[in-house]
Amino acid sequence: MRVGEIVTGDVCWIVQRAGNTRIWSPPTVGEQCLLICPEGDTDGGVAILGLFSDAMPAPSSDDIDLIAFGDGAIVSYDSVAHHLVVRLPAGASADIDAPGGLKITGPVSIDGDVTINGKATASDDVIGGGKSLKGHKHLGVTAGGGVSGLPQ
Repeated sequence: MRVGEIVTGDVCWIVQRAGNTRIWSPPTVGEQCLLICPEGDTDGGVAILGLFSDAMPAPSSDDIDLIAFGDGAIVSYDSVAHHLVVRLPAGASADIDAPGGLKITGPVSIDGDVTINGKATASDDVIGGGKSLKGHKHLGVTAGGGVSGLPQ
């Protein structure tokens, strides 16, 4: 760590949580901090992070809670509008690993292709291209080994 002309050894920093719940978000080179050195000894110093600067300004100026990552990813929550946003930069990916299951309650909209490795179960109906899986009709049905017409 550099403090003016003084270069210290490794310095511990204060984190938000370090018990059963632990948060790891190491300081960034150039991030401003407050260095507290008991008795002026930098070897025993501790850094308090979280001071915005001209080089690293606040990512927002409104009342939305927001976490901004160095690559442009954000997680934000607007408690007035009750709206959560997770936005990843181009080329980024996300994983959810939930061996006990994952439940989404509410209407779901998906923009893009979907791949399912395993069985898909619907309690009501599946609509594809405007055709109901349960309620569509086939024309030109013949007995025996004939093939029916396309669904209507």
